[in-house]
Amino acid sequence: MLPLLFSVNLVSTSIMVGVIWTIQIVHYPFFHRADKNDFGQHMDFHRGRISYIVVPVMLVELVSAIGLVVFYSEFQYEFIAGLIFLILIWISTVVIQVPSHSRLANGYNQNEAGKLVRRNWIRTIFWSLRLAILLYILSHSSFSNL
Repeated sequence: MLPLLFSVNLVSTSIMVGVIWTIQIVHYPFFHRADKNDFGQHMDFHRGRISYIVVPVMLVELVSAIGLVVFYSEFQYEFIAGLIFLILIWISTVVIQVPSHSRLANGYNQNEAGKLVRRNWIRTIFWSLRLAILLYILSHSSFSNL
């Protein structure tokens, strides 16, 4: 059960790291180049489509991260640190990114789009740190022979 739980967490975190770096480096900066006349439609499209990917993966990641903290004692501090990073990611998503997307759905605002890009570094860094922790655990555990 545990290697599966760890694998699920590792895969879901890896997916989110790929998604967040793509969003950070490509997608969010593209907001400055998108058609300003149809920007609200662009934002609606972005929010609708990206949700198909991130919502289920983030939920799987959260449940599996909690499971690792609850059911596994080895690497407890690392799993707790990873869960704390994940909680901070969720807080940032709910408090910063979602409201910013909502404001941008009303129309392009250069200042708001710039804030979104800058503030998204919070999630980008924390997800990258989560993956680094999981890779450290993988390299120092019996999970490495999965």
